[in-house]
Amino acid sequence: MTTAPYAALLAAAGGGFSLAEAAQVLAISCEAMHALISVGRALGLMHDDRIVVPRLQFRARGGRSEIVPGSDRVVRLFDDTQAGPWAALQFLIEPDPNLGATPIAALRDDRVEAVAHAARALLRTDEE
Repeated sequence: MTTAPYAALLAAAGGGFSLAEAAQVLAISCEAMHALISVGRALGLMHDDRIVVPRLQFRARGGRSEIVPGSDRVVRLFDDTQAGPWAALQFLIEPDPNLGATPIAALRDDRVEAVAHAARALLRTDEE
């Protein structure tokens, strides 16, 4: 697959930071940022030959930047099902009729359980 669809998806999500830029936003080292991505606590995407960290997962809180709480649950669900980080990004930005918003907007409103449920339903991992 060409990188054009990935670039369009990343642009629709508001763009991304380099690994170093994301680390700077969180005031951590590049190694720590890479570790957050590796363990599923942050969303990182391979784009061409570099890691891109989507901007949408960051928010300002109390004068500092943080990763939107609950986004790690989405990342892990998509990792665990091997759907992958690009599918997770697409999920976060597409309006969900059950949430009445995009999942990232619902996470910003502290609706973590509802977003996790929507992700499980999409991935068909909900137990019936």
